[in-house]
Amino acid sequence: MKYGMDFIKNYTMSGWVKMPNYRLNLPDYSDRAIFEGLVNHLIHRDYTVMGGEVHIDIYDDRVELVSPGAMLDGTQIQDRDIYKVPSMSRNPVIADVFTQLDYMEKRGSGLRKMRELTEKLPNFLQGKEPQYQTEATSFYTTFYNLNWDENGRIPVEEVANRVNSTLEKYPVNEECSVEKFGVNEKGSVKKFGVNANRFGDTSKTPKKVSKTAQKIIDLVISDPSITADNMANKIGVTKRAIEKNIKSLRDMEILAHEGSDKAGYWRIIVNPQTEQ
Repeated sequence: MKYGMDFIKNYTMSGWVKMPNYRLNLPDYSDRAIFEGLVNHLIHRDYTVMGGEVHIDIYDDRVELVSPGAMLDGTQIQDRDIYKVPSMSRNPVIADVFTQLDYMEKRGSGLRKMRELTEKLPNFLQGKEPQYQTEATSFYTTFYNLNWDENGRIPVEEVANRVNSTLEKYPVNEECSVEKFGVNEKGSVKKFGVNANRFGDTSKTPKKVSKTAQKIIDLVISDPSITADNMANKIGVTKRAIEKNIKSLRDMEILAHEGSDKAGYWRIIVNPQTEQ
């Protein structure tokens, strides 16, 4: 799992835009959705196919996961409603191990969760939901690049404009911190971004979020289903500190939670004045 995720992160990009009081990541893909995809392919692949393996194919506009093994009941997944596909495990022992490792929540929820996680990204576009297809004896999962269209990579300012209708367009000059296809100094994850106060009224300087709050925002975008306990473990602070920062982000109308505490999702409110 780790090698697969590292491979994908090394060859995909993560954009960002500077909001008035925090940094908003605009990733090409949902990390957690792709993680769920890898788990799904490893659990349900047909291990009796000699020489078969899970393939990760990365293109400019998409990431494809392919594994041997079609649907157990002989149907085509592209003809099914993924919200009504019953749980049928080809490898129950592997599924149980992955459950114990906390790699999956419950059987039969992977396809639905991949779509829901992708739809929670701030730069999500209708029509770019993960797609599933079976062909002969193979299963395909396709994740579409949210920062790419038929003309190539979408300029970060256009992506930002898409997630916030109040964005004012300014010409990019030499002093602007737009770095296309660069590598950040902390790792091999490629990033591009724009640094400007272009959201709302700039006559008043909003209160900056804390370092812990910014890390919470980053984690929520990476995995909208993340729990407060997992946030505390990843950031290295107490759960009480996480809860305090979550309250602050909610009070600032930056963070919201949808659904139940156990099965719901976090959502970044990009433009609170337009929220209903």
